[in-house]
Amino acid sequence: MGRTRHSEYTDGSKFALPLSGWAPHLPLPILTAVPLKGFEDAADLGPRIKEFIRVGAKEARKRPNLVGSARPNPLLAMPSFGTAGGGGRLLKRAVLQVILDQARETASEIGVDVVIVLRDERMFALAQVKRKDPQYWGELTERGLLNEARRLADIAKTGRLVPFLGAGVSVSAGAPIWADLIKSLADGAHLDQAESDSLLKGGLDSLDQAAYLRARYDSQSRGVAPGGTTKPTMSFNEEIAKRVDVAQYGLAPALLAGLRTEQAITMNYDLLFETASADVGDVRTVIPDSSVNGEKWLLKLHGSVKNPESIVLTRDDYLGYSTSREALSAIVKATLITNHLFFVGFGLKDDHFHEIIHDVRRAMPQSAEVGDSFATALTLSDNPLHAAVWDGKLQLIPMSQQSDHKDIPASARTLEIFLDALLAFSTDSHSYLLAEEYEHALSEPERTLREDLLEFYAFRTDDERQAEPWNVIARALRNLGLPDDDALTPTEAICPNCGQFTGIPIIYGLPGADDMERASRGEIAIGGCLMGVAMPEWRCTNPNCTSEWARES
Repeated sequence: MGRTRHSEYTDGSKFALPLSGWAPHLPLPILTAVPLKGFEDAADLGPRIKEFIRVGAKEARKRPNLVGSARPNPLLAMPSFGTAGGGGRLLKRAVLQVILDQARETASEIGVDVVIVLRDERMFALAQVKRKDPQYWGELTERGLLNEARRLADIAKTGRLVPFLGAGVSVSAGAPIWADLIKSLADGAHLDQAESDSLLKGGLDSLDQAAYLRARYDSQSRGVAPGGTTKPTMSFNEEIAKRVDVAQYGLAPALLAGLRTEQAITMNYDLLFETASADVGDVRTVIPDSSVNGEKWLLKLHGSVKNPESIVLTRDDYLGYSTSREALSAIVKATLITNHLFFVGFGLKDDHFHEIIHDVRRAMPQSAEVGDSFATALTLSDNPLHAAVWDGKLQLIPMSQQSDHKDIPASARTLEIFLDALLAFSTDSHSYLLAEEYEHALSEPERTLREDLLEFYAFRTDDERQAEPWNVIARALRNLGLPDDDALTPTEAICPNCGQFTGIPIIYGLPGADDMERASRGEIAIGGCLMGVAMPEWRCTNPNCTSEWARES
């Protein structure tokens, strides 16, 4: 009898094992083993990462496509494994480099996309520093898109970029496009074939399609549906909310939430962006329906699944929009004039989209030059007519040089890569620099900066720490990864041998009772009664090091 996949995984002859019996609509876990006894060379992870990607790609191609349009490449997600309990705690930089290089090589070889999911903000910051190397963005460079991503990243770093999310942002999560939503609502309205064909193929405007369906649902709610079927138990708006309320967000909402902008706007009904924002630590105040009073807000112009009756869908909804939500539009017009709107997921045909662009443009200062673009929109295809129509009003960045929509999945993938680059180049955090366990992840210049900053911190007196500017200095050090002041004593210093912030001062002479008590708490070390020239002044409390050194070192 041959060995099972499970036994091969257990004895180490196989590194990756997909779980069997997993629900087809859920992401499939692929168990991937790190070296059983740890590792000293990060390169040992390379074959394991490669096998994970190969096995994941094979399994992904077996699974049903749950999104409206198929991805050109299967999508895999992997953590920075091996850097916590897997033995690579002190090899973070090398492990991260192996993950980035092996993932890029193998993904390109077998035609998959790999997302590296990092829960630790310090590891995320370190990864983004590495990923600013142009070698990781060959596809965007070839299409002339990398410079555009960098331009928008520079705006984002000033705090002026405001994402404006359209329906396309939610498609990657399985949310329906307009045509699919109307088709689903029509199926739920129990239309006969002639009615369905007239509605869906009769050339009706999308707003009028929705208006007809609302009337049909309203009439059915007052009686029995045709054919004696049960009448609907939910209102038309509740039926809409049920169909667009998807639980798991895709790449686009996650990447846009990762920008951590102060403001964002959407015409989508779903909760994907709010959920993704909360996952990165930004619980947003949702206007107009949120009770959260956070510093960052999301304006939902067309309503929310949380309040189905607020949803704007039919022509009557749109016509009533100007009066019922004029105050919301005013937020866009007034607050965002000094910012840069970033439209993602729009087809440039939404009437309200045109209205917003027109009103903001009209509110711009008269001194603004005609050629100044106050907004940027990502489009899936390149249409010269659109470029001419929007010239001076909106800068269009097409994800494809084709003027048709024959390869939308490929263009949508390019859009995700563009958003990924935008996030990488706009990330301005270096929170790993002074963080514990990251000293071995630093380059030589970074390590020198770390040692100098930690020494500066360690030798500040109590009086200096009470000075008013200290709060500003301490905040800057914490942003670079230094633990809060109450987690460190002023006597700690950086060990020149192991690089950890574990030094305590050595005192000489006859110790008093207070000294003995402090020594028992690990705040100081007792050096003995004899004192000589060039005696060490600090001792490392790291049990794997225990070095001693003088301040001058």
